[in-house]
Amino acid sequence: MTEDRRQKSEVRHYSCVFFVVCCLLSVICCLFLSSAFADEYHYNNILVGDRAAGMGGAYTAISDDSAGLYYNPAGIVFSPGGSLSASANAYHITNTRYKGVIGGNDWERKSSALLPNYFGIIQSLGKGKVGFSYTVTDSILEDQDQVFYNVPGHTRDVINFNKNDNIYNFGPSYALELTKGFSIGVTLYGHYRESQWILNQLYNLTTGEYEWGNSYYQTNEIGIRPIIGLMWIPAEKFSIGLAMSQTTVLNSTTRIQLVMKGAKYAANTVDREDITVNYRRVLPLTAVVGLAYFASDSLLFSGDFSYYTKTSDANFGDREVTWNAALGTEYYITEKWGLRAGMFTNRANTSEINTGDIDKFDHVDIYGGSISITHFSRQSSLTFGANYGFGAGKAQVLGGSYIQDVEMQTLTGFVSAAYSY
Repeated sequence: MTEDRRQKSEVRHYSCVFFVVCCLLSVICCLFLSSAFADEYHYNNILVGDRAAGMGGAYTAISDDSAGLYYNPAGIVFSPGGSLSASANAYHITNTRYKGVIGGNDWERKSSALLPNYFGIIQSLGKGKVGFSYTVTDSILEDQDQVFYNVPGHTRDVINFNKNDNIYNFGPSYALELTKGFSIGVTLYGHYRESQWILNQLYNLTTGEYEWGNSYYQTNEIGIRPIIGLMWIPAEKFSIGLAMSQTTVLNSTTRIQLVMKGAKYAANTVDREDITVNYRRVLPLTAVVGLAYFASDSLLFSGDFSYYTKTSDANFGDREVTWNAALGTEYYITEKWGLRAGMFTNRANTSEINTGDIDKFDHVDIYGGSISITHFSRQSSLTFGANYGFGAGKAQVLGGSYIQDVEMQTLTGFVSAAYSY
């Protein structure tokens, strides 16, 4: 065997090994889909992709690898060839603390888990590029057990809360360069959400009596989420990206079970309600514009601005107009090592809470940063990184006009593997 043939055989061997490893990583990730914490009061809960996550999500004007299928499908036209990537958050933790909520005690909600959030592949097809991607856009896993003492009128309150809420997007993409330096791309995601939460409460009253209640909610919804993207390279060192998307829920079923027993109910009886509704959530139109500056072969800067429209939803509550921003940079230390960093916002889509307001949703604006490092080997790369977010605001978790201070912290460590061919 000649040296040239031996090297080609070796490349094919490593390519096959890497592909198998990526597939195994994806399968392992899927075993942990019940994961992490997010919420419906923010739109920028999860950063996906190896380069994009390290740059704070500022990727709309780059998008030249498989992560572009999610951020801006028009960008995949400018990828050097085909690519495959699989991302997994090795660890994700969120801590939400409502201050002085019950009997002067803080109520703390925590979530931590392993979260797989992205898998994508792109391939040349004629004059364009075609791809397929799968992403977890939101995921919650809470398992809370707390006991409160000295609550007025109660000797002890026991609260057990479990919530599991996952949103999946998956589907094909296609992109085409219309003229030199200008392209258009479309991704058509199928949308699926599976949500379940259980709340168990036991109140021991100072009279020696008790009150007990159990609430169970289960929601399944399906829909579509088209993403339309444009990419323009007006000059050698600049690129501009635009992406628009909106999730439309086509069908949704929610089952509610409420069981109550205790002092304020009839003696030795259990009150029960079983309700099924088909309310469909209303989600915003999202528009993202991005700008990237390629300062040199080893350094680039990028920025994104995202806008979300107001939604009116009589069943799940209205959401206000909001926006998010991200700034990122990438620097190649050597040919084999790349460093990325970024800043991002995750602003609340709810209105601010003021004195006199009643039963308002939590309002916490989150600000964060990210960093990652990548090692390149032949046609593959391996990325390790983390992002952290913090915010403080107001809440009315007890209902009525009571207002509580609330703090949120999020920390995510992620690993991603990518392969170009």
